[in-house]
Amino acid sequence: MIGTGPLARLMAAALAAVALAVVAGCGDDDGAGVRNIGETETSASGTGTGSGTGSGTGSGAAGASRPFGGYEPVSDVSQHARVTLDVAEVNASLDADPVDFRGAARAYADGGNSAGPDGPRTLRGFATERRDEPIWNDYVRFYGDPAWLDTFVMQALEGRGPFAGEPDAVRRQGVQKGIQNGIMIAWMLHELVAAQADVAAGDIDPASGAPHKVDEAWAFYHGADPDAAPYATAAKRGADFGTGDAVNEAMLAQAGAARDAAVAGDAEALDAAVEEMRRQVLITYLQAALKYAATTDAALAEGYREKVPISAGSMPR
Repeated sequence: MIGTGPLARLMAAALAAVALAVVAGCGDDDGAGVRNIGETETSASGTGTGSGTGSGTGSGAAGASRPFGGYEPVSDVSQHARVTLDVAEVNASLDADPVDFRGAARAYADGGNSAGPDGPRTLRGFATERRDEPIWNDYVRFYGDPAWLDTFVMQALEGRGPFAGEPDAVRRQGVQKGIQNGIMIAWMLHELVAAQADVAAGDIDPASGAPHKVDEAWAFYHGADPDAAPYATAAKRGADFGTGDAVNEAMLAQAGAARDAAVAGDAEALDAAVEEMRRQVLITYLQAALKYAATTDAALAEGYREKVPISAGSMPR
């Protein structure tokens, strides 16, 4: 049994979220050294050109972003990918001693790295945007809150709700997990759902329709800084479970398949690729839940609360 205290409630919330395929994946490393698929240790970089996605449908498209993380966009998503730089700023504030929750809140709410059509594209802007679409509505019903992502992050930032009276180490876990894994995965899934809707409506314009939405999905999954993206979590959990880069390799292949299907207006092929991407996401966060549920249970059974992964000065990601 995990217990009934505030720490236990936080763990229980994460385990419940796994059932909906978005949880706070954590680890005992700092996210450094993540390589893009197709790169060697000497060629890895924050943006990463990778090794391509097979057919190369996106290669050479006019106005398209350069390949990153092995993926070849057919549209310009260079600014979308820069949202991960906001995540990196949040993480830097959370790593400060003492923890700089105000700095993290500014990066979360104001952004500044990703230019949108009407001003900065921000993490909080996505988390508070009202929408009516599959997957998102599942979470609204589950949590009974149309701003469920923002509510969780803001409670952790401000020490309210389940985070009231909790140590900084616990609060920063809530902020970091809620953003890097919760918001960024939800944003990726949102774009895939939007791509499906565009194909159904016949909008397959590479620059703004379904193919662009698939490009955006990869931008939020990998981004300009993969160390501050769900991509890094998948790599670390793969290392924990001996599955290596299997999830990220599958995500790259399916993102390419989804892009090609969107370009062709092939709804059936797009649906298949999106479903497989959702399955791969679930693998990562089930791995996270299994690893840290076992670690937490063992630590609490031995009476060592300070060894629980989401407390005592470590910042798992």
